[in-house]
Amino acid sequence: MHARLKLRSIGAALGVAIFAISTGANATVHRVFPGESIQNAIDAAAPGDTILVEPGTYEGTNGKYGLRITKDNLRLIGKAGKGNKGKVRIHKVGSQETGVYAAPEGCDYTVQANTALGQDCNSRQLQGFYIRGFTVEGFPQNGIQTRWVDGFQFVQNESVNNKNNGIYPTLSANGLVQNNVSYGSLDTAMWVAGSENVRVIGNELYGSTIGFEITVSNNVYVTQNRMYGNTAGIGLFHPNAAGNPPKPVMANWIIEHNDVYDNNLPNPASPTSFQGALPPGIGIVLLGVSDHVIAKNNVEGNDFVGIGVLGWCTANANTPRACDQPGYELLGDPAVNNNLVSQNKVNGNGGNPLAGPLNFLAADISYFEFEGSSGNCFEKNKPSDFTFFSSEPPFSFLTFESGPLPTDGCKKDGPKKKGGHHHEPHDDSDD
Repeated sequence: MHARLKLRSIGAALGVAIFAISTGANATVHRVFPGESIQNAIDAAAPGDTILVEPGTYEGTNGKYGLRITKDNLRLIGKAGKGNKGKVRIHKVGSQETGVYAAPEGCDYTVQANTALGQDCNSRQLQGFYIRGFTVEGFPQNGIQTRWVDGFQFVQNESVNNKNNGIYPTLSANGLVQNNVSYGSLDTAMWVAGSENVRVIGNELYGSTIGFEITVSNNVYVTQNRMYGNTAGIGLFHPNAAGNPPKPVMANWIIEHNDVYDNNLPNPASPTSFQGALPPGIGIVLLGVSDHVIAKNNVEGNDFVGIGVLGWCTANANTPRACDQPGYELLGDPAVNNNLVSQNKVNGNGGNPLAGPLNFLAADISYFEFEGSSGNCFEKNKPSDFTFFSSEPPFSFLTFESGPLPTDGCKKDGPKKKGGHHHEPHDDSDD
């Protein structure tokens, strides 16, 4: 199935979810003013109600969370005005860990998906959650997070200095994440994890270790976003880099029409963490993932590599995450198969890499793997004189001479591996 056809299924599923959370004949609007409790209004609301919050600074009353949502189809709307005085701000109080958290009752963010409780949470998914116009700041874990929610929308929110992840839809489905701003996270400003059928449109993500990340998800469409001033702009990572168990299918991540530039922030994360090992200067990196599209993006001014496609075990050789270390459990194929990297504008990348053993990869586009990957297609990227590195023959570690970028996946009848398929960039003309 081509990527364009898959995107139509995303839109159809999402349309049903949006309709579900937008209607309700008996819905009530609960208004909240400064000095009042948003959580009290949430607790008093019935499924399908709207919580309309006036501008001001609010402190959550839930012990672990700033705001906790456990009811179907609630709509949280911040009645935002101009400037800082017009914001609806949620601040951390006491030992609170995450700012806004929507999940079924009893399903905390620490519950593991592959446990009995996690499976029970999945069987009781929330149906619908909408949040717009909130500024969530200063929480030590996550800013705005869903888990086990079917039909969610995050629109025009702001995540500020939430130290783990900013905006974080997890184990959820049929979602829209649009026109948000997120910055100041030590892991990821925005992370789609373990989720299905998600559109990520028009967000601004900066000042974090990773601007935007996807792991163990299926059908994620990412367009018209700006990722800049991070250590890495976009990270598409193997299940071993994720906190959720792998899925049978983790395909069709389409990254197109994004601006990914100047991601040269010295890495602020703990050096013992996975994200802390990322060198600064990365635009877009695919690390041990298959069946995805990187097309029509502007990728400029990233000091190490503009677009990198690397095998998981290849990239992690001689590190604490090396695949050949005793007891290491590899959670899926580490190869990079059937990826399309097409029609991107790559310019001024790779010119100032941090000193390290992988400096030979510094370029506008790099392909580096020894897992036996196949079916990849690099085509029509520009300008014609972009710099590149490839581990395809005749590359050798003796000379570090680059081979050609692979094109064996550029024809529909070209080599396939493990059920992979040919991709196309999204055709915007017939939406």
